[in-house]
Amino acid sequence: MRVTEGVRRIIEDWHDKGVSSEETAQSLRIPVDEVKAIILQAHQAPAQPKRPEFLEPRYAPEKSAGIGDNRRES
Repeated sequence: MRVTEGVRRIIEDWHDKGVSSEETAQSLRIPVDEVKAIILQAHQAPAQPKRPEFLEPRYAPEKSAGIGDNRRES
């Protein structure tokens, strides 16, 4: 069924006021599925925030002989 822009606005307004989809469909003589689809299109869910990507830690290469810490063991 083709729904005009005016009817879409009515459905959105009624939804914002708390009128159920079934009542709206019955009053406007539109299938309930059509009313629910219009409501979903008008009130789409906000985009989920992106999660940060974590990189695998890299290990430092082993130090070659002769280069290292100048601390002495006691």
